[in-house]
Amino acid sequence: MSPRAYRSQKRLAAAGETRGRILEAARSLLAADPPVTFTIDAVAERADVARMTVYYRFGSKQGLVAAISDDLAARGGIGRLPEAFTTPDAGAGLEILVQVFMRLWESERRVVRRLRALSALDPDFSDHEDRNQRRRQAITVLLQRLSPTPADLTGKADLLTALTSFETYETLAAGGRDADAAARLVNAAIGRLLA
Repeated sequence: MSPRAYRSQKRLAAAGETRGRILEAARSLLAADPPVTFTIDAVAERADVARMTVYYRFGSKQGLVAAISDDLAARGGIGRLPEAFTTPDAGAGLEILVQVFMRLWESERRVVRRLRALSALDPDFSDHEDRNQRRRQAITVLLQRLSPTPADLTGKADLLTALTSFETYETLAAGGRDADAAARLVNAAIGRLLA
């Protein structure tokens, strides 16, 4: 291996480490109690990097929030979602999808809550709505696989999107339910809705 390639590998490793430190700093700010102001400057200070390093790695505050959301999804088990589409039974696929999202919402509830609030309050953040639409599309695909395909597919997709939302999980969790109990309740409601 040439010295240049070796330096390049070290540089890539250092860049990955810096990116990880920035994401961890952002997550810790979002999880802080009491809440602290979430700014690029605060993230940079917590990560012990220059402000411009955050912009270089993520492009903008919106890019940073999208990266945090992706990181939370990966940590929260979104990688299990393809199971919902590869299982032969579309009804079982819907149950898996519900479990995946309830567990995702539970994994870092405070961070997810604050990210969603940040996205809802700041018009520059469209990521929140994009992710809702992707969840709705996944639900629609599974509903279309059911036999027979449910009447009022659009209405049912809208209802299932609401039932699998973070806001629904928050309501159910406030009643003392964990992700699995919330998933059972949501899946029972979906079963009645589709019966």
